[in-house]
Amino acid sequence: MKRFFSLILLFIACELCANDAVLRWAADTESGAPNVFYEDESLAKLTGFETDIIERIAAIIGRKAVFCQNDYDVLIPGLQRGLYDVVINGIVTGSGNERNILFSKPYYACGLALVIRSDEEKIQSVLDCNESTVGILRDARSETILTDSLKKVKVVFYPNEYCALSDLNDGRVNAVLLDWQIAAYYVGKIPNLKIIDEIGESRYSIVAPRSSGKLIAQIDRAIDKMKADGSLEVIIAKWNLRNGHCEKLLAGGSGEQLADSAPTITKPRVQYAKILPLFAKAAVVTLTISILGMFVAVVLGLCLAIIRIYAPKWISFFAISIIEFLRGTPLLIQLFFVFYGLPRIGITLPPMVAGIVTLGINYASYEAENFRAGMAAIPHGQMEAARALGMNQWQSLRYIIIPQAFAFILPPLTNDFIALLKDSSLVSLITIVELTKMYSLTASNSLDFFGTGIVVAAIYFLIGLPFVRIARWAEYHLKLEKRAYSSRKGKKF
Repeated sequence: MKRFFSLILLFIACELCANDAVLRWAADTESGAPNVFYEDESLAKLTGFETDIIERIAAIIGRKAVFCQNDYDVLIPGLQRGLYDVVINGIVTGSGNERNILFSKPYYACGLALVIRSDEEKIQSVLDCNESTVGILRDARSETILTDSLKKVKVVFYPNEYCALSDLNDGRVNAVLLDWQIAAYYVGKIPNLKIIDEIGESRYSIVAPRSSGKLIAQIDRAIDKMKADGSLEVIIAKWNLRNGHCEKLLAGGSGEQLADSAPTITKPRVQYAKILPLFAKAAVVTLTISILGMFVAVVLGLCLAIIRIYAPKWISFFAISIIEFLRGTPLLIQLFFVFYGLPRIGITLPPMVAGIVTLGINYASYEAENFRAGMAAIPHGQMEAARALGMNQWQSLRYIIIPQAFAFILPPLTNDFIALLKDSSLVSLITIVELTKMYSLTASNSLDFFGTGIVVAAIYFLIGLPFVRIARWAEYHLKLEKRAYSSRKGKKF
């Protein structure tokens, strides 16, 4: 027995040591250049100046850097939930989250750059943007600067910088305001664009939960060491991201400019042989979530329908309330509540489980109504006949009512599965890389949204088609059985 407990304690100690030896860091690689992005469309190797920085920091503090993908909007909630140890993704020092997270010492500084088309004559500074349309990222700083100084500017929000700069190049907006290092990386690689103005200053920090004071102290010492030995300056110079703000931050560094130039963004192209295995793997994730989510929806929906129809009134009212609440609230809010809200009361679900449960519960409200309509279509006399034959209510439902109801609900059930298959793309917001998220990652990396979009659309179609065929086959045979039963019933002996 003592040996058994000794082994348990040893296992726990090894796990703790293993966790201490790993630095889990998160970022969003979708249009993440030059911060954090993949080297090519195969998504085999991460690169970017923040990738270089965090790997150097991890080496200094004696840990192995392990990357965790998450959507930019939920990087901080994921950090607070404990999905990873730190976030490094252009997080501005003192950006209003001081109560919930800790900021490291800044590792990079830049201003906001105003980008226009090369043939633009009207706009020559930010002040000239009044009565113009300006694109910005999901960044409160850019919006505040524009709206505070310009009363008639029209602000358009974009999910990533490539979409914003493409719209600028196509003439849909007059200018784009975004972080200087992003503008400097893309301008020249996307034709007919130029930077004309730089305003403000932003300093980037690594962030960690409030409980990680020791880790942040280690990171601060590592950043100081990188400034002192010049390695931070070398990384920034490697990516051609030096600027006046950064020079002040790095004052005293001894690094030298590297001979290598920053990696370039390729022309819109993609090698489909490399990305098809990635799409296949992501399609398996999508299919798994969809099938299991639909299974939960059917089982729970059937239970809700039975309770609504056959339970006492006060219980039936409770089931109706649940159905109407689930149908009346957005799926995205339910997903965030399950994944980020429930841990506040001690219920922590893995991302895959949280996605399946949320989709299943949401669609259960629709399946409950489908089952109710299907069971209502069965003549009431069949229930009475079953009871007269000695069956109890549960046996009557199981052997008589529910099997027949399935024949009526198969068409809407199939439609709901196809809708759930498409709604499963929302789980990418809780760190799951499924088919739609894989499309975003590969397309933003290769800048080929057209070709990869066609491939992904075809995969979704091929995933859903077999289920549609199976449902039609089952519906046809159920109708045959029903017609055969009706003919036997009408036959005279």
